[in-house]
Amino acid sequence: MNQEMDYSEPRHVAFERYVVSLVAFVCAGIFVFFAVVGPLGLGILQHRTSVSGIYQLAGQDLADLLLMTPLLVVGGVLNLMKRDGAKYFLVLTPITMIYTGLSYGIGQEWGDASIIGNVESYFVYFLALIIGGLIIGMSSLSMFSEDDAPVFKPRGLKVYVVLVAIFLLFFTMMWVADVNQVIAFGDTTTGSYSSAPTGFWVIRYLDLGISIPLGFMSLYLMLTRPKTAYPIILLFFGFFVTLGTAVNTMAIVQLMSGDPELAGSVAAGLFIFPILGILAWAGFLYLVKDKIRRK
Repeated sequence: MNQEMDYSEPRHVAFERYVVSLVAFVCAGIFVFFAVVGPLGLGILQHRTSVSGIYQLAGQDLADLLLMTPLLVVGGVLNLMKRDGAKYFLVLTPITMIYTGLSYGIGQEWGDASIIGNVESYFVYFLALIIGGLIIGMSSLSMFSEDDAPVFKPRGLKVYVVLVAIFLLFFTMMWVADVNQVIAFGDTTTGSYSSAPTGFWVIRYLDLGISIPLGFMSLYLMLTRPKTAYPIILLFFGFFVTLGTAVNTMAIVQLMSGDPELAGSVAAGLFIFPILGILAWAGFLYLVKDKIRRK
């Protein structure tokens, strides 16, 4: 008995859909794995960094477990079900996955023999996050069309852009002040540089070279071409929401652990980062408000 075949979806499109969902599930599994074997859990995965760095990594793992993992799982499931909402979950994750893979992989104190660890044994997992971020990023962007963009109110948008720009400048000044301290005195006031110099430079390069420029680029696109650049803006804001949540979770873990390095310019971050986190979530919710109302 002949059965009718469904030709509504080309084979290559179906293949890509299954691959993207599989990648999302694998990366979600990696984040769960890190939370279990890393400093947050069993401590089997030992990072080559300072004690303060360990506290921060525990906070990162906690945020990834509670936020990144559900986003990837829900996005992967909805994508398998051919639901349009999948793209709004998947697009939040790629840049943070790449950032995490790079910072975990190259931000270790490889040159300090006194800091022991086995993080190099997990190389393939960090690499998988970077590759997974590239795959999900490219695929999720292609899922959007210009019709997905909401209607923006110029006056409220300008106020929001100014607020975010101000706190991005504060963030920039905070990191630049740390760099200037190291250049002038060889260390930061808290000793965070001397305890983990590689991690210090990796984070400053990633934030000053990627995170903050992406922030200003997002604000510019929101003002100049919010409809045509809508998926790019969502991609950037996904990064701010997920990484911003992680940074604030790190600070909470550091506070609860009595981290002595949580002082000076880092302490200023206890004021700046929560506000940036709130603004990031507010901006993201504003970007998807029409989709939420339709539900």
